[in-house]
Amino acid sequence: MPHAEPELESAAARVLRPKFMLAILAYKYAASRSYHETRSRNPKRDRSKMATKMVHLRSSDGEEFEVKEEAIAAASGTIKAELEKKDGAAAGVILVPDVTGRILSRVLEYVNRHFSDPAAAADRFDDYIPIADDPLKALDDALVRVDQDTLFDLVHAADCLAVEGLMDLACKELAGQMRGKTIDEIRDKFHIVNDYTEQEEEDVRRDNAWAFE
Repeated sequence: MPHAEPELESAAARVLRPKFMLAILAYKYAASRSYHETRSRNPKRDRSKMATKMVHLRSSDGEEFEVKEEAIAAASGTIKAELEKKDGAAAGVILVPDVTGRILSRVLEYVNRHFSDPAAAADRFDDYIPIADDPLKALDDALVRVDQDTLFDLVHAADCLAVEGLMDLACKELAGQMRGKTIDEIRDKFHIVNDYTEQEEEDVRRDNAWAFE
């Protein structure tokens, strides 16, 4: 891989107490990547021999969505792994237990926008391209300029489904909201309750010293 990326722990997105750690991880993740460039790691594919197949996804609240198999497999590492388990058999309905229909619809909006033609997406992102030159930038920006709960839900969904591009977008937006703020201001903004012990907080500060400079 061309970039060394910090690991994003799935557990950090799941409960309130680690929300503070999710914020730190998101800031670290976004800071480690260019704010002006993006990249897809999906290989080019010969689509001429591929028939269009559809996949049905069911959200945690029972809402069902239909999406092109090739698009969702190119965008989501999690769904790709599920499809590979089927080994060509009919996928049926794939459950997405940790993501509501409201959030899953936003994820699929991103997937359909960028991966409805995965071969074209691979061509477009073969080299780093300034986001400012991407005609989809305004739509992507609007997708993540949402209320705080929705933004955290998008980070969580992108993490669960391993949609790297959406994770980039959501984490950059989250990091931008934290930039220039003190720890107390960040806690107030994101309604984070500081229930760490003094020792735990000291450990966090030591392990993430760069964030407190």
